Amino acid sequence: MGFGQPRKKTRGPRVPQYFVFTEIELLSLIFCVILDVIEYAAVVLTMPVVGDVFDVVGILVCFAMFRWIGLVSLVELVPGADVLPIFIITWLMWYFLKKQKKRGELMSRIVKPSK
Repeated sequence: MGFGQPRKKTRGPRVPQYFVFTEIELLSLIFCVILDVIEYAAVVLTMPVVGDVFDVVGILVCFAMFRWIGLVSLVELVPGADVLPIFIITWLMWYFLKKQKKRGELMSRIVKPSK
């Protein structure tokens, strides 16, 4: 390749769009992981009143972060459901619905209906 000649564009491996996180997405995921780890690690949270107070705080935080999808975290109040990582499941639902909505908006801009 001589000096001044344009370079050929090479593409690296394509990264799936679902695995590229923004700062907000990554921070909210870390927060949800922390909530679930605290719930599993803290023996005090297995007590009925203390654990339920923590669950309500987690539900309110999820509702504030994820809006209506945060209501999924209400499953935390079901007896015996504490073994499930509900906050992470809530984040996953929020993330994939957000990406699906963004993809739909992008497709509607690309494919415009003909009149």
